[in-house]
Amino acid sequence: MSQSMSDMAALLCHGCVAVLKELHKLLKESSGRKKLVDRSLGRLCQIDNFVSYTFSPPKMIKACNYIVETHKQELTENLIEYYKKFKTAENLPLQEKFCDHVIKACEGTRRPTKDSEMKPHGLSMDEANEQLQKASHSGFSSIESPVQESHSMQIEKPHLQEQTSPLPHEEL
Repeated sequence: MSQSMSDMAALLCHGCVAVLKELHKLLKESSGRKKLVDRSLGRLCQIDNFVSYTFSPPKMIKACNYIVETHKQELTENLIEYYKKFKTAENLPLQEKFCDHVIKACEGTRRPTKDSEMKPHGLSMDEANEQLQKASHSGFSSIESPVQESHSMQIEKPHLQEQTSPLPHEEL
């Protein structure tokens, strides 16, 4: 029983982070306009938005629908407030605030903070690489570091993807 409960907690937490990552692609230039936020929420929970995450797309869609339906008001308010203030490469502060504190989706489980922690498990290298290439073409990229690393979204040689422990930024 506890295993499935922890799986559910992890799914909800990953789902929350994924929802905010996907929304970021749509809203990073929005300046927090309510109409854009509402429109983004309306078309968010679709399978093609959630192919490159740890949990299967159907599970991610369930988590997405749950978060959007159950917490729509809080989500809308947080998105508007965040994007009015910030134009950023990623929205980690919003992920932390919303997933950890507002809806407590990550209570009792660790919130993934790196793209590499969100990647699908169980796909072949080629499938994972293909999903990542598709995702990178749709505007999902890590622009924090210009160096092509294992957690970068554009992986050119699939055999480089399986590094057991990526180097911390300081050592690069």
